[in-house]
Amino acid sequence: MWEKITKLLGYRKNFKLGPPQPPRLILTEPSLMALKSCLEPEIKQGKEGIVYMLGQSDGTTTLVVSIIRPQAQTTWGSFEVSSLAMAEVVRKSVSFGLHVVGQAHTHPLNAYHSKGDEKGARIAYKGYVSIVFPNYGRLLPKLDGIAAYMLDHKSNFAPIDRDLITIASGKIS
Repeated sequence: MWEKITKLLGYRKNFKLGPPQPPRLILTEPSLMALKSCLEPEIKQGKEGIVYMLGQSDGTTTLVVSIIRPQAQTTWGSFEVSSLAMAEVVRKSVSFGLHVVGQAHTHPLNAYHSKGDEKGARIAYKGYVSIVFPNYGRLLPKLDGIAAYMLDHKSNFAPIDRDLITIASGKIS
């Protein structure tokens, strides 16, 4: 019986999975402009800023379509988002039919993922993205010097190759 079912469904014993796909990030142009707008107060004050990215993810490719600026405590070298403020971000994302797919924040000088950044990631699932902008985000909307990471299946933030970050216009041609 099993033999007949496998023939019918086309089961092949020799099928082998290929290598895993590398992490990919797609930002829409409006979401990129919203990043700059939402971080503008901290950019002007010379403080770290934090925003959350909304969209969809399949665990390998993450699409960002909107940005939310949470209520946060920020200084020249850190940010903190309370549990209540984070809950509000999640509520808003759900009301839009989206997921919180990542966080983006700024650093004073170089962009890198610090231990505090990993600890501060209040949401963590495969495909969750973390972007760090250098120079308090002053180069936005350019992505020069950014550090981008995606949480992998081992709960580690793996770097996203700059060539696999796409800015989508959203125009249908």
